[in-house]
Amino acid sequence: MSDKKRSIHQKARVKALLFDFGGTLAFLDYDLLAREFSRPGRQVDALTLELAEYRGRAMIDRYMMRETGRELSRGYDEFFHEWLGAAGIPREEIREHGERFQKIHREATLWRVVRPGTREALDGMRRAGYKLAVVSNAEGQVEGDAHRFGLAEFFDTIIDSHVVGVAKPDPRIFRIALQRLGVSPEEARFAGDIYAIDMLGARAAGIEGRLIDQHGRYDWVDHQKIKHIRELHPLDQD
Repeated sequence: MSDKKRSIHQKARVKALLFDFGGTLAFLDYDLLAREFSRPGRQVDALTLELAEYRGRAMIDRYMMRETGRELSRGYDEFFHEWLGAAGIPREEIREHGERFQKIHREATLWRVVRPGTREALDGMRRAGYKLAVVSNAEGQVEGDAHRFGLAEFFDTIIDSHVVGVAKPDPRIFRIALQRLGVSPEEARFAGDIYAIDMLGARAAGIEGRLIDQHGRYDWVDHQKIKHIRELHPLDQD
């Protein structure tokens, strides 16, 4: 960021806080997936799956940061294969597990675990006067999921890439959020869990981002990181 842009960010009063959904507000059901991916003689545990996901994030970051040949759907495929391989799933089983993953996800989203302190943090942000938005790459289900998980009440707008027709890291999806909230990029902050999709997309839209890194293992990029959404922006700063 240039000195001029940094100065603008420092002077602007933050009015809006934006969030990715999966991996930021609601997390994968690693316990369920551990049961699904286990086989007789090979037990997969939830923590192993969660930590192995960092390898998937590193893979999608490398893929999405290439100068050419980037396709978001292919990036997610690369993520899944690298993640399961890092968790000890044999390569010949990955397609089977991928099909099962998608089936369960279509029936009831797998990003379904709202971790402790999330609702309290959002409630505090609302009470402090901030406008809140979800900006998610999804398949059209995010608003419904937010209602089921008791999160929708906190948000002024929920933006699903499938619904609006543009996905992160394209900055246009962030601009939709800014327009709906009536704020400038300098007046917003964003939290998300994948650097090349969330942070670079937010940066392209002029929004300062914080990278969710709950286990402190996102060590291949130099970016400001937080472990929980409550750390996105100090409520008494403004």
